[in-house]
Amino acid sequence: MVTASVIATALVVLAILALFAPRPKGSDASPTAAAPALSPSAARYLAIATAANHRLEIANDGYKKDELTSLAAARADLRSEVATETSFDEQLAQIPFPLSVASVVRALIVANEQRGALTARQARSASLAQLRSFDARHGATDAAVEVQVRLLRRALHLPPPTTS
Repeated sequence: MVTASVIATALVVLAILALFAPRPKGSDASPTAAAPALSPSAARYLAIATAANHRLEIANDGYKKDELTSLAAARADLRSEVATETSFDEQLAQIPFPLSVASVVRALIVANEQRGALTARQARSASLAQLRSFDARHGATDAAVEVQVRLLRRALHLPPPTTS
């Protein structure tokens, strides 16, 4: 799975580089000629989202493995998720988005903060059974964040995310 994440990250970086590559004037025949350039805020969002998604994928994969066998490891995986989500929110809040997008960004940060608070509570579980009892609620907060991510990506004229 890590290999797939590395490949996906590399593809995103290559796509961003391709969008910003200089093109000779009058080269409308190229397939990317009609693609609009990313705004600076969209490019910064993609950079932090790609890095955060990679770290979350690692933590989530670890949690899926550890939630059945190791309370200490599963709790560490969840704390890693919280740290990643908090860092993402802090970085996202620093991006100067257009006013038309600011409310969507704020809604994403709030949804992510709610997910982080639940994940932090889950990480304080005293047993594997108690820890797993949070899984459905955690899935619901994941879905709430994903809705806001789709809205933000649409507002920034980005394609939908490739993974959920």
